[in-house]
Parts: sequence; C-alpha cells; structure tokens
Amino acid sequence: MVGQSRGHVPHGTRFTWAEFKNAFRAHHIPAGVIRRKLTEFLALKQSNNSVMQYAQAFNTLSQYAGYHVDTDEKKQACLRQGLSSKLQDRLAMIKFDTFSELVNGAIIQEDAHLAHKAEKKRKAPAAGSSSSAPQRFHLVQSGPQRAPFQHQPVLGLQQQQWGYRPPQYTPPQGDSQASCSSAR
Repeated sequence: MVGQSRGHVPHGTRFTWAEFKNAFRAHHIPAGVIRRKLTEFLALKQSNNSVMQYAQAFNTLSQYAGYHVDTDEKKQACLRQGLSSKLQDRLAMIKFDTFSELVNGAIIQEDAHLAHKAEKKRKAPAAGSSSSAPQRFHLVQSGPQRAPFQHQPVLGLQQQQWGYRPPQYTPPQGDSQASCSSAR
C-alpha cells in the first residue's frame, strides 16, 4: 500500500527509459508547451546564425519533436532542411553516417565558405569604385586654358604641364525612354 500511494505504481515495477520519459513529461510538462515547442522546431531555420548556434537550437527543440527525430536518419533530414541554401547545396551529395558527422561537415563547409569570402574581400579593390571595370587615369592639362582648335603663335610658347588624374565618378544617365516619354 505504501508503494502505491507514491504514484499509483506497485513497488518494484521496472520501467523502460521511454516509459519513464513519457510519464515524466505527461506529469511535468503541459501538452500546450510541447505543441508550441514542436511548432518552433518544425519552423526552425539557420537564417543568419552559425551552424553551431543552429545545431544548439535544433538539439534543444528536438526534445519536443518526437517521431520527427526518432531515428538518426530523420534527425539528419530535419537538420538539412533548416540549413542555409548555400550549405544545403554544398552538402547535398554527401551522405553522413551519423547526425554528429553531418553537423561536423556543415561546420567545416561553413568555415571554408567564410574563409573564401574573407580572401575575396582581402583581394577586392579599395572601395569607391562604382563598377568592377579597372580604373583608368585621364590625361589632364594644367596651365592656361585655350579654346579648342585655337592656334598658338610660334613665338612666345607658354610652358604647359601634363599629369594624371584618377577617374571621377559620374552618375549614370537617365533612362532614354523616360526622357522620350516626358518630351511628348
């Protein structure tokens, strides 16, 4: 009688881990919380998080996912679905034996991608260029200005200096169709 008053189970009864877990949850975690956490799990995406951050949130919420992650294969499929599209693409043709190997592979791919981006940024030309075309320098004349095609007298030549000037940004011209339609 004493053993039965503590949980209505005969003294000495043995439970499997799954039975204990289900009984514990039913008693301590409301069904509404489990449904809410399952919804969060099913909507979980990597977004701007690192793979580590995403995997941690995935593992935390997967406790409430039940049959969605009851095998390693299902767990891998759910994790892959939430990864960024770039990582999904890079990992698409790779089969991992375990969930942990998948997470590790995703971290390695993310690190390689970030290293590639950093290298590209390091090699990129300095900011200020409005296009990807190489910069050209313009030949400019300093000294007295003269009208085009004006002949200078042979006697009394003035000294002129020539130098290089970097290109100046010029905004793109307006749409030619827009200017045509406004003229009508």
